[in-house]
Amino acid sequence: MGEVYSFKAFQSKKEKEKKIQDPRITVAIYRSVVYYVDLYSGETYEDALEHLTTNVKLATVFKNDRSKFLEAFAAIIQHWELPPNSHQELPGNRELAQFPTLGDLCIYIEKKVKDL
Repeated sequence: MGEVYSFKAFQSKKEKEKKIQDPRITVAIYRSVVYYVDLYSGETYEDALEHLTTNVKLATVFKNDRSKFLEAFAAIIQHWELPPNSHQELPGNRELAQFPTLGDLCIYIEKKVKDL
C-alpha cells in the first residue's frame, strides 16, 4: 500500500528550506538593520550603507543611549515580524554589551529569522 502525502505540508516545508538557504536574506537583514539603526541613532549620514558597517560599535552610534537602541531594536523585530517576546532574552540594561557591533545585531536577527 502506498503512503499518503500532504502536498501542502511538503510545499510549506520546501518553501521554508528555500527561505533559510536564500543568500539574499542575509543582505536584506543587513540593509534593514542599517536602515533602522540610522533612523533611530540621531546621526544622519548621506549614505548610511557606506558609514554603518558590521564593525561599527553600536554604543558609539547610539551614544550609549539605551532607549534609542531599544526603539531601533523594536522596529527591527516588527519589520521582520518576529514574535514580540524575542527581546525578553536580552539582559536588562546590558543590550549594548550583548550587541557590541552592528554585525552582532545582524547575526542575532538572522538567527531569529531562520528559527521561524
